[in-house]
Amino acid sequence: MAKMPKSLKSKQPTHLAERVRQMRKRLKPAGASALLLTNPCDIRYLTGFVGDDSWALIPMRGSKVYILSDFRFEEQIQNESPHAVAIMRKKTLVEEVAVLTKRLGADKIAVQPGTMTLSIRKTLAKHLGARRILAMDDGMFAQRAIKDDGEVKAIRKAISIQQQAFRETCDFIKPGQSEYEVAAYLEYRMRALGADAVSFPSIVAADANASLPHAVPGKTKIKAGGIVLIDWGAKWEGYCSDLTRVVGVGKMKPKIREIYQIVLDAQVAAIDAIRPGKRQSEIDAVARRVIEKAGYGDRFGHSLGHGIGLDIHELPVLATKANGVLEPGQVVTVEPGIYLPGIGGVRIEDDVLVTARGHKVLSDLPKSLESAII
Repeated sequence: MAKMPKSLKSKQPTHLAERVRQMRKRLKPAGASALLLTNPCDIRYLTGFVGDDSWALIPMRGSKVYILSDFRFEEQIQNESPHAVAIMRKKTLVEEVAVLTKRLGADKIAVQPGTMTLSIRKTLAKHLGARRILAMDDGMFAQRAIKDDGEVKAIRKAISIQQQAFRETCDFIKPGQSEYEVAAYLEYRMRALGADAVSFPSIVAADANASLPHAVPGKTKIKAGGIVLIDWGAKWEGYCSDLTRVVGVGKMKPKIREIYQIVLDAQVAAIDAIRPGKRQSEIDAVARRVIEKAGYGDRFGHSLGHGIGLDIHELPVLATKANGVLEPGQVVTVEPGIYLPGIGGVRIEDDVLVTARGHKVLSDLPKSLESAII
């Protein structure tokens, strides 16, 4: 095993200490003496370390957290997580975990089945013994669903960047450009404005392609009098934003104008309904009723929205069959849509924070029918 350095004197930041404390509370009832983190977002959330090809181990008892990595990330861990015990491996990650857990006296190791391959688990069982491995629901998705003030601030910054990039892209768009060109410019502007990365590959869909909810930008040219659906997001300090707008290049055809207003009405109604204690499925139902009443219920086939954070899709889910209620601190997308094959589609999406008494829309790009004409 690599030599385990002495714990550094830096105190664990308060917000990280509280997150680890909450996580540790779930280990004892599950019968686990430590949690092995293999999900990079969870490692970042609990330790502050943003590198890859590394694992973290958090014992149920004590205050220490351990990051198992290698030489490539030694300085980075010192900068980002000086409070953690960094173990620079000389063997495989599995072998280092086996030795560390033995040294700590950790008999039952909880693992994250969602990010651990069968191959790695088999190798881990070979070194630890299968009876020592416990696949548990570690509750990290539910914990990460409630954002603290710092997380909300990061999401707000990501939104600010993506909105400015969108404004600049609307000025850039001209008939004859391809979806490729617009997507490339949009993503370039987000990075130039300071984004860590894009939240996901941007969707830029012209005219009939906009009927594909997850269209991939291609060679299709933008036309005067046509539409462009843009679904895009930026990352700031790891946190994602996610918005969708549809713009008309000079004007919109009557059918697109019709469904645009329906979608906008559905979105506004759903946002207005957001508050703590409201069932997630009911928020979806509010938007769906508006679209169904207008006769387009069968053209809105996806869920209304999802949580965002370190991952682009997090809890909660605003969907017909969703369980649970909204809680303060959750940040959700609200994105109804109507999709007409061969004609086009409209989706309008904003990011909304659930507050103690209601909600706060974090994005503020205009979305009226008049503002959508560029």
